Amino acid sequence: MRIFAGFGRRHVSIALAFALVIQLTHAGYTAVGMDHFELGPWLGWAVIYFGMVLLALGCAVAVENLLGESAGTAARIVIAVIAAAIVTTLAVEALLYALPQSIALALEGKDRAGFVNELHRIAHGFSVAAGWSMLLIPMYTMLQASRRASERLHAMRLAALAAERRVLEADLRAMQGRVDPDLLFDSLLELDHAYARDPHAGQQALDALIRFLRAALPGDAAAMPTVAGEQELAEAYLALLASRADQSPRLDISVAPETRALPMPAMLLLPLVRWALDDRSATRLAIHARRRDAALEVSVSSNSRGDGSASESNIAGVRERLSGLFAGQASLDVSVSADARRARLLIPAS
Repeated sequence: MRIFAGFGRRHVSIALAFALVIQLTHAGYTAVGMDHFELGPWLGWAVIYFGMVLLALGCAVAVENLLGESAGTAARIVIAVIAAAIVTTLAVEALLYALPQSIALALEGKDRAGFVNELHRIAHGFSVAAGWSMLLIPMYTMLQASRRASERLHAMRLAALAAERRVLEADLRAMQGRVDPDLLFDSLLELDHAYARDPHAGQQALDALIRFLRAALPGDAAAMPTVAGEQELAEAYLALLASRADQSPRLDISVAPETRALPMPAMLLLPLVRWALDDRSATRLAIHARRRDAALEVSVSSNSRGDGSASESNIAGVRERLSGLFAGQASLDVSVSADARRARLLIPAS
């Protein structure tokens, strides 16, 4: 474990703001006391305080990384304050010792003459460092606690949304596995009639029903539904309808190769196909899928002459699933005219 893990740009910003507040406070005291203000030493101490606050924050981060949850908040604050006071005092003393004496005297000014000896001066510096560390460290600890609480809340919300989406996807898989009883019974009845008329026609009808059942019943529960799988389900449904009717709509499917493997939640395409063919008057059906920037665009259109009111439940169901799965990041636009129906689905493409 790195002792200063987590120390970054945010700490630099805190240090800059805190050092600026300290120096502005000192400038205010100077103005109130009618003392002579010198810009050079003021700027010098501003830089020194910035470095001291960075060291203090580094001590706070190190204490948190070393102790973690094994020590209480109060204990971590006390240890961090003491460590910050010691480290910053030693750093300032080392800096003043390294600087030329003229610069060190200019920085300390008349304050240097008020001490009995060097130990007294160092003790005073330690007390000053401990004072502002007792203000800085608890404030930083509260900010950290607030940030961590916000991160935990955000993580819990993401986990709740992910769990809700998994439940919804499971419901969609279960819905996909529930074959429409009317469609199944009508298909079985038509299968019996087809075998009575012609064994070859009956076999074709049986193949179409088997294909639809294989596509409709969910397979591997861990597998992610894809555009290719939804296309197969729609084609199997249309083939089943064609086996039961004398005339089936002419099908035009155009799916871009790069979109076939893209994830697409179950039971979004088939309800749109059912909506487009609801009144059985359509002689042409088109399904197109393509990638559009960071989204998957799927359009379904037909030349149906109905008003679409009888199949609005399909559209309402798709809108409800989109809202649950994508939380406003997907859209469904539908239009109905005297001789056409068109639906345009737009979902995020991962």
